[in-house]
Amino acid sequence: MGAEWELGAEAGGSLLLCAALLAAGCALGLRLGRGRGAADRGALIWLCYDALVHFALERVGKTTNQEGAGVLGSMEWNFKNTDKLL
Repeated sequence: MGAEWELGAEAGGSLLLCAALLAAGCALGLRLGRGRGAADRGALIWLCYDALVHFALERVGKTTNQEGAGVLGSMEWNFKNTDKLL
């Protein structure tokens, strides 16, 4: 497994944040899903995790670039530069 499998600090931090969001989403979904069926609890876990991830991406996007480009890019960029993607 040599050097090609090593993760940088950014990737390690990202994986740690993802694991923390997954744990928080599971805990919140299980708490909200008490007394419900397994499918309902699973859906609540997924919805809680998804909401936490979207909230985290919004926060990162607002703090990385004052113009709102953020991690995923702004909608304006996506529409103006689509010719470069093709």
